[in-house]
Amino acid sequence: MIVDQLSRIEKYNRLEERIMAGLALLNEDYVRTAVEGRYEVEGEDLFFIVQEYQTQPFEAGLLEIHQLYLDIQYVVSGRECIGYHPLEGLIQEQPYDSQKDIAFYRKPAATSRVALEAGMFAIFWPHEPHLPCRSIDGPEKVKKIVVKVRME
Repeated sequence: MIVDQLSRIEKYNRLEERIMAGLALLNEDYVRTAVEGRYEVEGEDLFFIVQEYQTQPFEAGLLEIHQLYLDIQYVVSGRECIGYHPLEGLIQEQPYDSQKDIAFYRKPAATSRVALEAGMFAIFWPHEPHLPCRSIDGPEKVKKIVVKVRME
């Protein structure tokens, strides 16, 4: 997992080329101003999803993991908390769905919290359990871009 400000993406220029392309997308006006929906950049290898929602209580929800895709989660406006916990020892709640590239796991009490504000991003590699869209100190409207980077 990496968490940082988008203004510092040059510090990550040694990351895999497709990950850097995903980060670079976040500096494009057409991406940040896009309406909700899914947008292909390099077909199924690199695409982004624009979401707008109200954050939910941290206590609710399940950790999610992916097998094929890395997530770059970027907050355009608002604030949210994302939970994180290593996969080892977690109890699976919903088995892996290959069509949606997602499985869900029970969130243990020791789940770490990462706060993201507008202009910040978090990168979650496949098999890194995370719980996005959570409230920091109450419900808040968030606009977020999730860049999906195929890693296989």
